[in-house]
Amino acid sequence: MTHQTWLVAKNIYRNRIKGAGFWALVISPFLVAAVYLIIGLVVSNGINQVPKMAVVNNPALTEVLSADKDLDAEVSNTPSLASAQSKLDSGKIDGFLIDQAGKYTLVTDARSGMKFDQTTFQTALSQVNLSKTAQRLGLTAADVKALLSPAQLTMKTQTTTGETQGGDARVGANIAIGTIASILIFVLLMMYVGIIGQEIGNEKSSRIMETLLAATNTNVQYYGKILGVIMLAATQIGIYIFGFGLAYPFVKDLDQVKTISAMLSGITFGFGVYLILMAIVGILGYLFLASIVASLVNEQAQVQQATQPIAFLSMIGYIGGIAGAAVPGNLILKVLSFLPFISPTLMTSRFAIQYSTTTEAWIALALQALATIAVAKVGEKIYARNVLSYSDEKIMIQLWMNITGRERSKKVTDRAVSKKRDVKKLYLRIAIVGVIIIVVLLYRFLAK
Repeated sequence: MTHQTWLVAKNIYRNRIKGAGFWALVISPFLVAAVYLIIGLVVSNGINQVPKMAVVNNPALTEVLSADKDLDAEVSNTPSLASAQSKLDSGKIDGFLIDQAGKYTLVTDARSGMKFDQTTFQTALSQVNLSKTAQRLGLTAADVKALLSPAQLTMKTQTTTGETQGGDARVGANIAIGTIASILIFVLLMMYVGIIGQEIGNEKSSRIMETLLAATNTNVQYYGKILGVIMLAATQIGIYIFGFGLAYPFVKDLDQVKTISAMLSGITFGFGVYLILMAIVGILGYLFLASIVASLVNEQAQVQQATQPIAFLSMIGYIGGIAGAAVPGNLILKVLSFLPFISPTLMTSRFAIQYSTTTEAWIALALQALATIAVAKVGEKIYARNVLSYSDEKIMIQLWMNITGRERSKKVTDRAVSKKRDVKKLYLRIAIVGVIIIVVLLYRFLAK
């Protein structure tokens, strides 16, 4: 049986790996990433261009602002307001600054694509005014430096693991990691639920299943298909890891990659192991669900309709995972994070932002594993009962009857009713015969 299961798995893997559809699924994330990087390069190229600003007839202020690296602007001096206005109209500068006894006005042109950061300029000009005030009051340079020194503040966040993290930036990174993890698992779930549904639906619609089961049994087909699809998922993930390893030396210096690397630095080894295990167990559970539902279809066109409830179920965890990253303290989300088939995305998100403890996360994983095993065992019987059945009933009605056993109860009830009807017919026949005998005896008695 093990050898036959392996043959079924290899057949599905080989057929899918040769198809253009699988490679389209593999390449699509790379295309999205390439578009993202291209847009990022274009945007960053525009951002790297600094705006040009002219200071109207104030060389001292021009010198001070030119030395301020935080302004990120090209500052020059212009002798008059008319000259500054002429340069702005012709597009030679993006704005000009007027100093009126410590009151400043920055004039820009709406047609210019370069923008000035008002907060940064206001801070720089405030320091200029402070320096002028200090000179009038006779303060030394050391006194001014002491006045301008910011207070030292270190932000720490206590986590469920007892560790500390730095401030809002790290919290934002963890939220991003939780959201990305939810999206990743959801996409993989939907992708391979569709593949397993198509495999079973194609075999049923082509009536090839009768031929396959002549050489094997239903369990071989059932587990073989699951194994083949898991091999496809492992191949896809392996391609991503290999591709990232090749591309990383060339893209590691990009700002976008540095941002992602900074976010991923918050992932511990334990969370990485948990993420992989939960993704595998979650995908397995959904594949078994998809196999059960797909065994009820009669043709390929019904596969999408049959797998829609599975998509809705996974959507609960997906939406909850994203919402949980924003409002992790919600009690409903906390309870849902332990429910099998919702926990793969929801608990992963909560664990990523360290709002669930390590114990809670592994409990959710254990519950999902037990639910997967239970669904797999129940699925064996449902798959075997329906893989050669072509009922006209609605798919959800068929599934409910298979789960509850109402179909068998109905058959037992029908047999009991039929038996009662036979007994009634027998009694009716005996009564008719009795009536005939009585009528005959009365006739003879009256004839005498």
